[in-house]
Amino acid sequence: MSVVGTFDKARLFTGVSLTALMLCYCISSPAWAGSYPVNSDAALRAAIQTANADGDANATIVMTGNFSISTTALPNPTKPITIDTNGFVLTNTYDPTAGTSRGTLTIQQLAGANVPVTFSGTLVGANAGAAATTAGQIGVAATATKFTNDGSIRGGNGGGGGGAAASGGSGVRVQTGSSLTNNGTIVGGDSTSAGGGAGVAYGNAVGGPNTILNMGTIRGGNGPTNGTAGGGSGILAQGGNAGQIVNSGTIEGGTGAAAIVASNGIINLDIVNSGTIRAGAGQANAITRSLAATTGRLTLELQPGSVIEGNVIAGAVPTTDVLRLGGTGSDSFDISRIGAAAQYQNFDTFEKTGSSTWLLTGVGTATTDWTIYDGTLLVGDHSAPASVIGDITNFGTLGGSGTIFGDVTSSGTVAPGNSIGTLTISGNYTGNGGTLAIESVLGGDASPTDRLVVTGNTAGMTNVKVTNLGGGGAQTVEGIKIVDVGGTSAGSFSLLGDYVFQGDQAVVGGAYAYRLYQNGVSTPADGDWYLRSALTNPATSSAPTAPLYQPGVPLYEAYPQLLLALNGLSTLQQRLGDRYWHGDSAAALAKGPDNVWLRTEGTHASIEPDSSTTVDSYDYNLFKLEGGLDGELYQDKAGRLIGGLTVHYGTISGDIDSLYGNGDIDTTGFGLGATLTWYGDDGLYVDAQSHVTWYDTDLKSDLVDGAMESGNNGFGYALSLETGRRFAASGPWSITPQAQLVYSSVDFDTFNDRFGARVSLDDGDSLLGRLGVALDREETMQRANGQTALAKIYGIANLYGEFLDGTAVDVSGTGFETKNDPVWAGLTLGGSYTWNDDRYSLYGEVAAKSSLKDFGDSYALSGTAGLRVKW
Repeated sequence: MSVVGTFDKARLFTGVSLTALMLCYCISSPAWAGSYPVNSDAALRAAIQTANADGDANATIVMTGNFSISTTALPNPTKPITIDTNGFVLTNTYDPTAGTSRGTLTIQQLAGANVPVTFSGTLVGANAGAAATTAGQIGVAATATKFTNDGSIRGGNGGGGGGAAASGGSGVRVQTGSSLTNNGTIVGGDSTSAGGGAGVAYGNAVGGPNTILNMGTIRGGNGPTNGTAGGGSGILAQGGNAGQIVNSGTIEGGTGAAAIVASNGIINLDIVNSGTIRAGAGQANAITRSLAATTGRLTLELQPGSVIEGNVIAGAVPTTDVLRLGGTGSDSFDISRIGAAAQYQNFDTFEKTGSSTWLLTGVGTATTDWTIYDGTLLVGDHSAPASVIGDITNFGTLGGSGTIFGDVTSSGTVAPGNSIGTLTISGNYTGNGGTLAIESVLGGDASPTDRLVVTGNTAGMTNVKVTNLGGGGAQTVEGIKIVDVGGTSAGSFSLLGDYVFQGDQAVVGGAYAYRLYQNGVSTPADGDWYLRSALTNPATSSAPTAPLYQPGVPLYEAYPQLLLALNGLSTLQQRLGDRYWHGDSAAALAKGPDNVWLRTEGTHASIEPDSSTTVDSYDYNLFKLEGGLDGELYQDKAGRLIGGLTVHYGTISGDIDSLYGNGDIDTTGFGLGATLTWYGDDGLYVDAQSHVTWYDTDLKSDLVDGAMESGNNGFGYALSLETGRRFAASGPWSITPQAQLVYSSVDFDTFNDRFGARVSLDDGDSLLGRLGVALDREETMQRANGQTALAKIYGIANLYGEFLDGTAVDVSGTGFETKNDPVWAGLTLGGSYTWNDDRYSLYGEVAAKSSLKDFGDSYALSGTAGLRVKW
């Protein structure tokens, strides 16, 4: 859109109106414009007529000198025309016989047009004569148009001849559905003998409501100093449906005048303020409504940043005036400033709108019934307690730490405390499906918490949303009181928890979970509402029940046990198959000096811990894939020393069963290892292993959607020392007593779970011993091609013993320990087949073991298979 009516760096005196200048409709068009230089009144008129007749979409008239024009109407433009004063002065001769048009720049839109008009520069309305009894004239009259001021506009000064008619002119008059956007300065004219002019005269909205958007300064003119008349108002709204004033700048009255005056005949006037509205010096009122304005409504919306210096006087009748707190951001309002003798007078309706947060401070003395439509209204906080007299209807958020002397009906959110505090309703409370938002440091009975106190009765239904402010949880007895009811407790409060436990909503605090209960334990008829971390509701305070733990705790408690299971080391037999070659006791190495091998291992286990805080049992399935390369490091007459390097990959998936909630743990690990084995010629062997493993784990509970923790990193290492000696028995049989000691240690990164609970490992070590006896039978076969093959079967009886005290984790300061049965027994059956003179070997075994305490309740079934190749 083109911009019409731009006056740069000029000082325009006197009358340019539609008797002087009409700037009209604006259309989209190519950037083609004729340019017409002018230096006289006649040239200006001719230029407008020529521009109307040419084929260009726009026209620009550029002044090349100072000149004056008469009050005879200029030709009407039929296209967008810009008049550029080019630094010169356009003037008009003051004509006292020209009526209201003298000395006024009138901007009027043609029928059906929608013309934005922008002014920049300096414009002063025509002044009355020094001894005249007539008024100074309006600087700009905007009629049925959109006018933007980026410069400075001033109304003409009144005459000095005395009389009420010798007042200053308005800076701008807005009428007939116009809009004014002010980014600059608009000032009413002064008068030394009558009243000052208004900064903006506003009304006669026949074509629709007028709108003023002020981001600059609007100020009334000053009156005489002798006190016979006052200054002009910043904005004078009069005549019809005046519309809306939106102020983020400054509006102020002249000396002795109000900033905004709603005069006779006003139907509705809306004022939205985030700037400054200031009464003129010597005037007590910043905004007033005429006593004679008995119809319509004044609505004042205060937005954050609003400053009003002076009183705001709404209409005494009718009772429809609205005081509203709105906007975005946050601010505070002193409720004691409302009242018959206070700053804000005669308002009938009080509203909170917009997304803003408003804090009410002070002590209310007038009845103010509030309706919260949107955003947050806080009645006091810790530093500024407050009280409100009146009922509150809430569709947004009502909060704070003050007192409401009235009834509250809520379909929105009630949030006591504004971060730990008490909101008191000295009346009745009715919930209409809204929410009570409670912040609490979840712990024991004395936990810091928000609380809603209702001295009267409760009714209806309210949801309760609890936010834990870093509480680590604790076992409660009475519970944490969040609603205190003084009257009849007929309202229903339903917890919106983090998960559902046994049909009830529960909220998590650290390691604990809390459910909502009505009535106290020691005061079973008090009607109050409590959060309790009890597995069952206690009958008396002297007989507390077991605590209720959150659903992640059994997973965290079992987590290091599963890591240790995956972190374990195999036996030499499982890793390589045969330990010896031939049927005698010579330590001929089965692998040879250069061997590569690959094996897999699978285990299914079901464990019922010997002791555990929250884990009833768990099952897991384990898979490992391991490979290695071995080579001879040393040999003498006593035997050989073989060294090796290994790589491994493994997974374990555990199903955890618990009263507090079942879940799954899935871990993947990969790592490296090294081996060192001595094979003695006397049948003795000593095998040392070590490996390190990096883990990645997901933990999921069946009671919540999504993971409790995803991608948690862990690390483990293990060391093993195994020894045994083979003794020949009858024929192909041999017996090998053996012993093994495995130290394993795991750790995982401390993490915060989905509920904010801090989970860390306290103890993740194991020292497992094994004593076993192997019975072997070997058969050597000679093939037709001269190659030798060896078939072997064996059985091993093992006794296992755990020397340490299990694992332990910490969940937000609460410890949890699990210890499995320490003594197990197992039986292994296996075999191997080696051919092509020990070049290739297949081997495998199956094993079963069980704890000796409550035999069969905890057990593990496993199998392994491998291939070894020598080159």
